[in-house]
Amino acid sequence: MDFYDQLRDMRKLKGFTIRELADRSGVSAAYISQLENGNRGVPSPDVLMKLSEGLNIPYTELMQIAGYLEKTASDTEEGSYTKPRVNLRRFLRENDLIFDGIELTELDKEWIERMLTVMFWKEKQHSKDEQTAEFSYESK
Repeated sequence: MDFYDQLRDMRKLKGFTIRELADRSGVSAAYISQLENGNRGVPSPDVLMKLSEGLNIPYTELMQIAGYLEKTASDTEEGSYTKPRVNLRRFLRENDLIFDGIELTELDKEWIERMLTVMFWKEKQHSKDEQTAEFSYESK
């Protein structure tokens, strides 16, 4: 499958129109359209970086598809595909979100971010306390 086919498939899989991807990435809609229609060659790494941010996919994945990077053996093994990691804080800030049919406001998203911060702060503190306790026990 060619780069332009894969780019179109990724955009559609994310549910974005060309215009939405353009807005999210800063790459013009006309250029994205030309890419997807095969009327342009493979874009530069700088453009790929913008598209990866707009699609919220790993930059290395687009670089591999574009042919700038070779796929490693672990990338080509069947069944070895892992879902890309999503920066949840960035996702909350940059997307219009709905929960159970209710559109979340910026204030709603800010509160969710705060709750997650507190929740994971406790986890980090708990891990740190366990490590301190292990160190104290071992040094006795």
